[in-house]
Amino acid sequence: MSSIDTLQILEDRVKRLENLVGKFDKLEETKGLETINDVQNKLSNFSSTYPRIGAVFKLLNDIKRYTDFDAISEIEDESLLKAKTELILSEEDNIRKLDNEFRKLNDLVQILDNPALNDIPKLCERLKDLCSSHSSLKENEDQLKEELKNFLSVYYTSMKTINESLLNFDDYLKQFEPSQE
Repeated sequence: MSSIDTLQILEDRVKRLENLVGKFDKLEETKGLETINDVQNKLSNFSSTYPRIGAVFKLLNDIKRYTDFDAISEIEDESLLKAKTELILSEEDNIRKLDNEFRKLNDLVQILDNPALNDIPKLCERLKDLCSSHSSLKENEDQLKEELKNFLSVYYTSMKTINESLLNFDDYLKQFEPSQE
């Protein structure tokens, strides 16, 4: 690839970026650097209009610098690095406890991945159906008790009547039997 081709590719890319950043008609009159400066000016005007947002914009570089662990070598303040180290060491017990709890959770995950536990939703539905059937039987229990009580009462009365009739019949038959004296 020649340097002319490379230069043409770069110019095309810059032109596409300019089209993406600003209005098309305005970009033809301006250059990429001017567009970037325009965006920066708009951001600074916005941050000056809203002071809270402006304060956050000012802190972004500090936040990025202090939270980027890849850039620890760039931190000039060794006391900050020492403070972070001390903070981590002071929380060592909690970190170890959390590590143990995560290991226990990983062990328990194997239990929860058991295929038998996958049937729980189906079994819950079946249990609901059984509970519904049991509930309807429980509701009908009093009625069934009353019907059984009436049936047994009628049965008892009928048996008693039959028994008395048989005894009376037996007595009646004994009258006609010759005595065996």
